[in-house]
Formats: sequence, structure tokens, C-alpha cells
Amino acid sequence: MAKRKKETKPAADVHDQAYSGGSGSTRVLQAATYDPATVTPEMLSTLINSDVKKPSWKTNKYPVDIEEFRRLQKAAERSDNDTKTALKVADTASGDADEEIAGEGFEMAEDGTATAAGPAPLAPPVTSGFEAIPATGWVPPDCVCAAGPSHVIVAVNAEFRIYSKTGSMLRRTVASSFFSPVLPAGASVKVFDPRILWDHYNGRYLMIFAATQTSPARSWCCVAVTKTADPMGAWWLYALDSAVDGSNPTSNWQDYPMLGMDPNAVYISGNQFKVGGGFQYAKIRILNKSELYAGAPVRWYDFWNLKNPNGSVAFTVQPCVHYRGIGAGDAYFVNAIWPSAGNLTVWTLSDPLRYWRDGGAPTLSKVSVPCRSYDLPPQAKQKGSATTINTNDSRILSAIYQNAGGVLRIWAAHTSKISWSGDSEARSAVQWYEIDVPTKRVIQQNGFGQSGAYYFYPAIQTDINRNAFVVFGRSSAAEFAHLRITGRRVTAPLNDLEGSALLKIGESAHTSGRWGDYFGIGRDGADASKIWAVGEYAESSGFWGTFVVSTKY
Repeated sequence: MAKRKKETKPAADVHDQAYSGGSGSTRVLQAATYDPATVTPEMLSTLINSDVKKPSWKTNKYPVDIEEFRRLQKAAERSDNDTKTALKVADTASGDADEEIAGEGFEMAEDGTATAAGPAPLAPPVTSGFEAIPATGWVPPDCVCAAGPSHVIVAVNAEFRIYSKTGSMLRRTVASSFFSPVLPAGASVKVFDPRILWDHYNGRYLMIFAATQTSPARSWCCVAVTKTADPMGAWWLYALDSAVDGSNPTSNWQDYPMLGMDPNAVYISGNQFKVGGGFQYAKIRILNKSELYAGAPVRWYDFWNLKNPNGSVAFTVQPCVHYRGIGAGDAYFVNAIWPSAGNLTVWTLSDPLRYWRDGGAPTLSKVSVPCRSYDLPPQAKQKGSATTINTNDSRILSAIYQNAGGVLRIWAAHTSKISWSGDSEARSAVQWYEIDVPTKRVIQQNGFGQSGAYYFYPAIQTDINRNAFVVFGRSSAAEFAHLRITGRRVTAPLNDLEGSALLKIGESAHTSGRWGDYFGIGRDGADASKIWAVGEYAESSGFWGTFVVSTKY
């Protein structure tokens, strides 16, 4: 019988019990195999023509009802003259928001040709780039990527494609067909919300998709891991029941699954919604790599009903992708307080695999980390249309942990409202943080944007030398939605990001307004100083397109 941990009083304000439920699974889940050698022409036709309709439950992705969200969203449009002051905190590492000056650094003309708009390029130089997956019928795409030694995988709703590093497409696969060996048959099963990583510890690709079934109502997190470093070969497949907490059944389904890993474990978190109802709580699931990567039966350990240090319900608890030495160690997660606050919650998971060792419970603790204020961002204006681009909310969009040379840091980024001096309207901006792990203090942080423009959906990554890279989208009344990149060398002044560079120009007004929900970024599997990223732009048809780049300092 599954054990439920008893809630205890916090011993101190900063480190207290982090959840009201935690248990291991008594179920054992078997793996299936996807072998591309067995794909027939008839199966390929199914892959290409599979249904791409959105799941019927995916009507509200926020922790409040849609009417309240729209009210908050409308309020976010109002300029707040105090915003810039409020963003300053007592921490001496913080400073004024990092405003990108129009015409500074490397800019591009509307035809995509470089112009000498200012000093030499400051943003990370692009080493390669190519058009990736075009619009699939899903809105938005939720684009992510991972680069191994020889291949780049790009995933969107609801397919993925394998490319050479020069941009040649080698294989296209629709996710619902790919996971069909572990999912029920039928049109009511929908597969969406991809995440993908290159596991540099084990030399594997790791990918997840959410899946739901309408009748009967069910929810899974589909997990795939390559059997070797070659994604053109065979994969292990699993469909983990995401409606159960440990082994306890619920009437919930999981939205917005997130993926992290370290040398020994895989971490999947998500937002649990009641079927046909609203947000319930956030959940973390631990998987043991030694089971998962061997195609063996898997068990899991879950933490659910996560609470912030102030007692509020946590939302979108982002697991870190960990870059450190091999061996045992703590794992880290981070979330913003929805929809606005002046602090983040950082979670520490100690002894993650204890359940597999002796049946005991791992320890999950939390701490409130003061930071510059953030708020729900306004919708973004775009050129040529009254339709605004959805900037979503202030949830943390990506997070990494890095231990390099004894410097232990968490990097995280999200979108926030900001009001620039002299600007009559509030804008959306990129907000980013570097957090010292031993002290749980922000070392540096800032907002990044420009008066008159909207910045959204940042994805952040560091290289092995602790240089940082941020890919994001931008639009304005004078610009179509397009893709850009910025970064900072490890030697740069604290709180500074460099002037951004255009990666892919927007070609028309986006017709639907739905954007995001996230972009992807990660290290190259053959060169830890190189970064690969994917993001969205408005293509000439009015739909979305995706573009992949590699970059390094």
C-alpha cells in the first residue's frame, strides 16, 4: 500500500515541508519499442495525415478561471509609472532594467540583410540556422529542440522531425502514431505539449509528450528515450499515468509537462487540472534512469499539492536541467508566484532515488528567494493587424542548474510586464535571474526589452564556460513577430545582457494571436560551448513557422 507523508510544521521560514502529499508508485510499467525498421508505407501515411485537433479539455491553462485571467490580462496593459522603481530590490546585485536601445549593436533590415546600425555585433554569433517544422494545424506550436553528436531533433504540437546539423530533414514522425504502442487506439486520444533533451551524461535523447483521452477520461505523460545516441534507431516508449498521485487515483489530468534531469534521475513536473474543471495543484514525478534507459519496468515517486513558502498553491514548478559531475547530488526546481510577486520559490530535492534504494521518501524543501518584481505581461501588438499576440503569463519558462569550477548557480527566465520611462503603455519584457545555490540569493537579474516593443517566451541556457544565451520573440506595432537572441559572457558586468540580434524575420501578421507556449534551447552534444535553439516566427501565410540556430561565443 502506498505511503502518504504526514504534513509537519516548518522548522524555519525558509526551509519547510514542501508538499502535502508524496508517495511511490506500487504499479510497475512495462516499456514498448519503436523501431523505424518496422515502419511500413501504410504507417507512414498515417503519420503524415494524423489528426491534429486540440484536446477538448485544454480550454484553460491558468490557475484562475478564464474570466479572471482576462480581467488580469486587461489590467496588465496599463502603464505603471512605479514599475521601474518597484523592480529595484535591496539586493546590491540588482539594477535598473536593461533597456535595449533601438539601433544599437547588430540590427537587420526588413529584407533580412545586415546593416551597420552601430558598434560591432554584441549578441552571440550564429554559426548555422535553418527553417524547421512549418505550421501543423496546432496553435501554438510549443517548439523545442535537442542536439546530440550528429543530429538535431525539433518537436512541436504534435510531431517531431530529425535533422542533420546542416538542416537536412531525415525523418518526420507524428507523435500520436509514434506512441501508439503504449496508448489506447482511437480518435479521442490527443498527444501534445512536447519537451526534449539531449542527455549528455548517458548519450541519449529524452522526449516527453502529454496525452489525454476524452472517453473514458484519462491522462498520460508519454516518455521516449533512444536506445543509443542515434535517434534514427530504436526508442524505448512508456505512457505514465499522470492522473495518479503515487498510486492514488484522482479525477485530474496533467497539462504543461516539464522535463529535467541529472546524472541519475529524470524529473517530470506538471500542472494538474480537474477533468472539466480548474487548476488543482502542481506535481513532481521522479523516474530512475537505470530503469528507464534500460527499457525495464519503471516505478516513480511523486510529490503533489506543492505550496509556496507563503502558503499559496505553487504553479508551473520548472525542473532544472542539471550540468554537473556524475554521482549523487541534490536536484533543483524553481517557480514564480502567480501572477506577480517580488520573490521566486526554489525547491531542493535531496536523495532523489531513496525510494529505489530502501523504500524511503526523498526530501523536498523550499525557500523563498527575493528578486526584482514581476507581473502578468500585456498582450503584444504586431504590425499590420489589430490581433494581439498572446504573451501568456509570468510562469518560469526554462531553468538550468550548473556547477562549473565550484560555482553552483541556477539560471531561469520568464516574461514580465514592464513600464519604460516615457512610454505610454506597459510592455512585455524578458526577465532573467542567476541564483547562487548555496546561499539561495540572486547574484544578478534584470529585465530586457525596449520602449515600444514586446519581448516574450525567453529560453535560457549556459555553455560549459558559464556564458549565457537567451532566445526570445519580439513584435511591435512596426514589426511582425520574429525571433531574436541575446546573451552575456561570463566576464560581462553584472545584470547586463548584450544587444540582441535578429535570427528570423517575421513575414506577415499572425492571424490567430496564439503564440509560444515556450521556445527551446540546449547544448550541443558534441561541443559543450555551442548552443542550439528553436523559436517561432510569423510566416508569410499568417501562420507560425519555426527556425533553428546554433551559436557560440
